[in-house]
Amino acid sequence: MQIRAGVRSAALIGLILALALGGGAAPAGAAEPIALGMCQSTAPGPAKFAQAMWKGAELVIQDVNKKGGIGGRPLKLVAMDIGKNDPALARQSMQKAISFDKIVSLLCWGSNVMLQNGPLFDEHKVVAFAMSLSARVPQESKYVQQLEVVTTLVVRPVAEYVKQRLPQVKKVAVLYVDYEFGYEMVKAAESEFGRRGIAVTAKASHPIAPPDLRAQLTKLMEGKPDALYVANIGGGELVLAIRTARELGFEGLIMTHTGGDAPEIYGMGLTEKNFILDAHVVLDDAPAPLKDLAANVHGYASSGYDFAWISQRVLSALAQEGKPLGGEAMLAKLRSLARVKTPATEYQFFPDGTTARTLGVFDVHQGKRRLLQTFAPADSR
Repeated sequence: MQIRAGVRSAALIGLILALALGGGAAPAGAAEPIALGMCQSTAPGPAKFAQAMWKGAELVIQDVNKKGGIGGRPLKLVAMDIGKNDPALARQSMQKAISFDKIVSLLCWGSNVMLQNGPLFDEHKVVAFAMSLSARVPQESKYVQQLEVVTTLVVRPVAEYVKQRLPQVKKVAVLYVDYEFGYEMVKAAESEFGRRGIAVTAKASHPIAPPDLRAQLTKLMEGKPDALYVANIGGGELVLAIRTARELGFEGLIMTHTGGDAPEIYGMGLTEKNFILDAHVVLDDAPAPLKDLAANVHGYASSGYDFAWISQRVLSALAQEGKPLGGEAMLAKLRSLARVKTPATEYQFFPDGTTARTLGVFDVHQGKRRLLQTFAPADSR
């Protein structure tokens, strides 16, 4: 259920004010800061990875500002309230951030949020980094650049790992969320597993934040699949799907994507056996504070770090070249760089707004994710 624009809980207001007044704020009399916007959410799963991304971005902001900022101007983060992935509320928050805070780039997610606000990014020439997996998102705005990979590319590493390492898996059932993202994920699963000789034999959908999944999973189990692919949107949905599948007696492989990269998934016990996911990889030589953060909060901390790191790198290059520090110049510079290796991971940015990035396939061991195989950007194209 989406909340109406303007409705906010006291807790959320407190969170947003605390974040907005946190790391990166410029002291009185200092040069005008360069503002980067970041969405914040009240939806159970997204709220956790939103806060993790904020913490990751803060590491970069604090480091850059200690070194004098960009051309003498400090960086600051601006929180944008999107409620439970509500496009209308997101538009209000984004418009304020654009008009009042003068953000030059932003990081957000949610297929509907990004699709419906594409014209806003184009009108104001703000670089919109998207953590949405939807392939349609970059098609609807020329100022969108995905920081996440699209649906097909997020399914590909798991499908390839299964093909290489788990030949006993011949039939896959797919449980997916009933909206744009879920429909794309089903097609991606059918394509990626199918081209490797693994059949998707059953599919079942569920609403956002379902109270129960027994009916859907009972239907899927009728076909006796070897594996279950959960195309969830993270958080409680995945926990519910795993618990219900095991309660119904399913002992086969359960697979998911980056949305499952969360401590509650690793700590639930049931994922210690016959469970894999692909998730963002933090490089071995990444800064210790980032590695510690990614290990102790949601794995999306590294994406927040990368958003701020890429933004500051591009802004620094533009400052050195004497070019305007705005979204239009940022996007042109980013796409001219094409390949970018951050301290956390590696990306390849394409002119059509899509992105390839390093992903890893993980299982769970002693309550933590364990890397099984790495897929570089070149492996996923």
